[in-house]
Amino acid sequence: MRSLFCAVLACLALAAQGPGVDEAALRAHLAFLADDVLEGRGTGQRGGDLAVRYLETQLQVLGLQPAHGASYRQAVRLSGLRLDVAASHLTFTGAKGALTPALGTDLVMGAAAAEQSLAVEAPLVFVGHGITAADGSRDDYKGLDVRGRILVMLVGDRHAGPPMPLCCEPENLYGRWTYKFEEARRRGAAGALLVHTAVSAGYGWPVVRNGWTQERFQREGSGQSGAMQGWITEATAVRLFALAGRDFRALAAGADAPAFRPVPLEVQAKGRLHSAVRSLVQWNVAGLLPGADPDLRQELVIYSAHWDHFGKGTDGAIYAGAVDNGTGCAAVLALAKALVHQPLKRSVMFFFPCGEEQGLLGSSAYVAAPLWPLAKTVLAINLESLNVVGPTRDIGLLGSKEPRLRSLCAQAAAATGLVITPAKADPAGLCFRSDHFPFMQAGVPALSPGFSLDGGWDYLGDQAAAQARAADFMNHYHRPTDRYDPAWNLEGLMQQVRFALELGRLAGSRPSAR
Repeated sequence: MRSLFCAVLACLALAAQGPGVDEAALRAHLAFLADDVLEGRGTGQRGGDLAVRYLETQLQVLGLQPAHGASYRQAVRLSGLRLDVAASHLTFTGAKGALTPALGTDLVMGAAAAEQSLAVEAPLVFVGHGITAADGSRDDYKGLDVRGRILVMLVGDRHAGPPMPLCCEPENLYGRWTYKFEEARRRGAAGALLVHTAVSAGYGWPVVRNGWTQERFQREGSGQSGAMQGWITEATAVRLFALAGRDFRALAAGADAPAFRPVPLEVQAKGRLHSAVRSLVQWNVAGLLPGADPDLRQELVIYSAHWDHFGKGTDGAIYAGAVDNGTGCAAVLALAKALVHQPLKRSVMFFFPCGEEQGLLGSSAYVAAPLWPLAKTVLAINLESLNVVGPTRDIGLLGSKEPRLRSLCAQAAAATGLVITPAKADPAGLCFRSDHFPFMQAGVPALSPGFSLDGGWDYLGDQAAAQARAADFMNHYHRPTDRYDPAWNLEGLMQQVRFALELGRLAGSRPSAR
């Protein structure tokens, strides 16, 4: 009876705040954005251009102001690289023989910069997890000069040992593949090879393969000239280390210890990478709803959702990206429609960054050249891969742990009949894999509420069946089978959107910014 009473109060509170979110309109946006006519909204592809045009048209229809002068678009300059698999090869030679891994099956690789041709000839060194902690608590390099060497590294921050830290702690960031490549670059290594396991990466080898066998992108001028990057399977790592008479699994287990020291491998890598390279411009899309208060309108709340997915593959398959991230884009458009009828005291930006799947490129570019002062941005709410399984009692939060923000989140959850999911370990580094993270790094309070990959939610009804459906999403994540289903139960997604709406209203109308 008490839960029913609370639900009724929550509904009455929402009704008093003005128009809510239109599920029918949200579903229509989702169905279109995930339709094959947009060809998977690929970066640098026709479908991506169509998605951008659709989003800016919807912002115009809602009467939102352009966020970039007279334009709804912010240019993001990229370099595109596509490996010529037939013309590229890499062979490892050691005392026990030679190994030429099969590209796509055993190994994926690419130049670390926009270079058409790259010769590779360098010895290998195993550097464990490749971590140098800022607080001095861990140093897997132990002073080793790695210039001119290719680093072999484990994904994740460790495979065993003490319990993982809770979500969004720095140690989780050290486990991310992006950190490991960046650390190799900082140290001037000739390259880096990451050893994949589904547990440490948080996804299977097909996700890695699909991402690296298509065209890859980086912000223009950001690459490391003369270096290579790639991933190998765990089985390939076993064979590779055996060339030097080494036991990969034994060395990997030893890498968990803080006392780990780098292990030079008596293995030489030699090969050549040929790539098609191009320069291109992609677009962040953004519209503004001015605040109703003459003073507070100088401050901003952002709702964001990345529009890109993987587009059309080399085999013609369309990566529709319905959950990731048609759901988020549709949600932001639905939120914009709800808020234009009752503007907040602060201004609101509805922001659709490009290139998230390529490494948060659009949101990073925005933070480097913001369309609104970051010091005046009070909150960024990012909508990413939302719940299409069914309603829940709780909502997960990935992002800033600032006490005042978390207090607002608790208020928003209570107003929408939800509770906050307890903090838990984040071995897959989810906190650092979505567009709220560049804002966090820049000091802006930011979070992604209800990120589907966070999982473990308290589903209503048949919980076991719902959790099985949620877990099944990993069988479709970053694959052509992430497609829209008209039979999806969007009650859970609507809960998340109502939470985001209420959180934005609280942040956008309270007297004090932070």
